Amino acid sequence: MPIAAIISLCITAGLLILSFIFKVAGKIRLTIPILCFLLFSTVLNKWAGEHETLAFIILFSLLGLTMLSWIVSLIKAIRRKRDEKYLEDDAAWQIRRAREMGVPLDKIQFNEHGNLLDPRTGEPVVYGEGVQFKDI
Repeated sequence: MPIAAIISLCITAGLLILSFIFKVAGKIRLTIPILCFLLFSTVLNKWAGEHETLAFIILFSLLGLTMLSWIVSLIKAIRRKRDEKYLEDDAAWQIRRAREMGVPLDKIQFNEHGNLLDPRTGEPVVYGEGVQFKDI
Protein backbone atom coordinates (compact mmCIF):
# COMPACT_ATOMS: atom_id res chain seq x y z
CA MET A 1 0.00 0.00 0.00
CA PRO A 2 2.73 2.58 0.75
CA ILE A 3 4.31 2.01 -2.69
CA ALA A 4 0.96 2.85 -4.35
CA ALA A 5 0.77 6.07 -2.33
CA ILE A 6 4.30 7.05 -3.35
CA ILE A 7 3.58 6.34 -7.02
CA SER A 8 0.34 8.32 -6.81
CA LEU A 9 2.15 11.21 -5.14
CA CYS A 10 4.89 11.18 -7.81
CA ILE A 11 2.32 11.18 -10.62
CA THR A 12 0.40 14.03 -8.96
CA ALA A 13 3.58 16.06 -8.47
CA GLY A 14 4.63 15.39 -12.08
CA LEU A 15 1.27 16.54 -13.41
CA LEU A 16 1.41 19.63 -11.19
CA ILE A 17 4.85 20.51 -12.53
CA LEU A 18 3.70 19.87 -16.11
CA SER A 19 0.65 22.06 -15.53
CA PHE A 20 2.86 24.85 -14.17
CA ILE A 21 5.23 24.54 -17.13
CA PHE A 22 2.37 24.87 -19.63
CA LYS A 23 0.87 27.82 -17.73
CA VAL A 24 4.19 29.67 -17.86
CA ALA A 25 4.74 28.58 -21.47
CA GLY A 26 1.35 29.98 -22.43
CA LYS A 27 2.25 33.35 -20.93
CA ILE A 28 5.54 33.55 -22.82
CA ARG A 29 4.17 31.92 -26.00
CA LEU A 30 6.26 28.76 -25.80
CA THR A 31 3.41 26.23 -25.65
CA ILE A 32 3.82 24.89 -29.19
CA PRO A 33 7.64 24.57 -29.02
CA ILE A 34 7.37 22.77 -25.67
CA LEU A 35 4.68 20.43 -27.03
CA CYS A 36 6.91 19.75 -30.03
CA PHE A 37 9.86 19.05 -27.75
CA LEU A 38 7.79 16.71 -25.57
CA LEU A 39 6.50 14.85 -28.63
CA PHE A 40 10.00 14.49 -30.08
CA SER A 41 11.37 13.21 -26.78
CA THR A 42 8.53 10.74 -26.05
CA VAL A 43 6.02 9.62 -28.68
CA LEU A 44 8.08 10.54 -31.74
CA ASN A 45 11.43 9.56 -30.24
CA LYS A 46 12.23 6.97 -32.92
CA TRP A 47 11.27 9.33 -35.75
CA ALA A 48 13.21 12.22 -34.19
CA GLY A 49 16.27 9.99 -33.87
CA GLU A 50 16.05 8.97 -37.53
CA HIS A 51 15.39 12.52 -38.73
CA GLU A 52 17.42 14.45 -36.18
CA THR A 53 18.24 17.38 -38.49
CA LEU A 54 14.61 17.86 -39.50
CA ALA A 55 13.47 17.63 -35.87
CA PHE A 56 15.97 20.32 -34.85
CA ILE A 57 14.95 22.51 -37.80
CA ILE A 58 11.29 22.25 -36.76
CA LEU A 59 12.07 22.96 -33.12
CA PHE A 60 14.38 25.91 -33.83
CA SER A 61 11.92 27.32 -36.40
CA LEU A 62 9.18 27.30 -33.77
CA LEU A 63 11.51 28.98 -31.28
CA GLY A 64 12.47 31.57 -33.92
CA LEU A 65 8.82 32.35 -34.65
CA THR A 66 8.22 32.74 -30.92
CA MET A 67 11.11 35.17 -30.63
CA LEU A 68 9.81 37.07 -33.65
CA SER A 69 6.41 37.42 -31.96
CA TRP A 70 8.18 38.76 -28.84
CA ILE A 71 9.99 41.36 -30.95
CA VAL A 72 6.76 42.41 -32.68
CA SER A 73 5.02 42.73 -29.29
CA LEU A 74 7.91 44.80 -27.94
CA ILE A 75 7.79 47.15 -30.93
CA LYS A 76 4.01 47.55 -30.53
CA ALA A 77 4.40 48.29 -26.81
CA ILE A 78 7.08 50.91 -27.51
CA ARG A 79 4.88 52.56 -30.15
CA ARG A 80 1.87 52.51 -27.83
CA LYS A 81 3.88 54.16 -25.03
CA ARG A 82 5.21 56.76 -27.47
CA ASP A 83 1.68 57.52 -28.72
CA GLU A 84 0.38 57.82 -25.15
CA LYS A 85 3.23 60.20 -24.31
CA TYR A 86 2.44 62.27 -27.41
CA LEU A 87 -1.25 62.48 -26.48
CA GLU A 88 -0.41 63.47 -22.89
CA ASP A 89 1.98 66.16 -24.09
CA ASP A 90 -0.57 67.43 -26.61
CA ALA A 91 -3.33 67.62 -23.97
CA ALA A 92 -0.99 69.43 -21.56
CA TRP A 93 -0.02 71.90 -24.29
CA GLN A 94 -3.69 72.56 -25.14
CA ILE A 95 -4.55 73.13 -21.48
CA ARG A 96 -1.58 75.45 -21.05
CA ARG A 97 -2.55 77.36 -24.22
CA ALA A 98 -6.20 77.62 -23.10
CA ARG A 99 -5.05 78.94 -19.72
CA GLU A 100 -2.97 81.60 -21.52
CA MET A 101 -6.02 82.56 -23.59
CA GLY A 102 -8.18 82.94 -20.47
CA VAL A 103 -10.47 79.99 -21.12
CA PRO A 104 -12.07 78.74 -17.88
CA LEU A 105 -10.80 75.25 -17.12
CA ASP A 106 -13.34 74.19 -14.48
CA LYS A 107 -14.96 71.59 -16.78
CA ILE A 108 -12.29 70.28 -19.13
CA GLN A 109 -13.59 68.23 -22.06
CA PHE A 110 -11.93 66.88 -25.19
CA ASN A 111 -13.73 65.88 -28.38
CA GLU A 112 -13.11 62.66 -30.36
CA HIS A 113 -10.25 64.35 -32.25
CA GLY A 114 -8.40 65.19 -29.04
CA ASN A 115 -9.19 68.92 -29.17
CA LEU A 116 -9.83 70.81 -25.93
CA LEU A 117 -13.35 72.23 -25.95
CA ASP A 118 -14.23 75.69 -24.65
CA PRO A 119 -16.80 75.09 -21.86
CA ARG A 120 -18.62 78.32 -22.78
CA THR A 121 -19.12 77.61 -26.49
CA GLY A 122 -18.43 73.89 -26.83
CA GLU A 123 -16.04 74.55 -29.71
CA PRO A 124 -12.36 73.61 -29.86
CA VAL A 125 -9.94 76.12 -28.38
CA VAL A 126 -7.07 74.94 -30.56
CA TYR A 127 -7.84 73.63 -34.04
CA GLY A 128 -6.41 70.57 -35.80
CA GLU A 129 -3.10 70.74 -37.59
CA GLY A 130 -0.95 73.81 -37.41
CA VAL A 131 -1.40 76.56 -34.90
CA GLN A 132 -4.84 78.09 -35.34
CA PHE A 133 -6.49 79.55 -32.29
CA LYS A 134 -10.10 80.48 -31.83
CA ASP A 135 -10.72 84.15 -31.11
CA ILE A 136 -12.33 84.60 -27.73
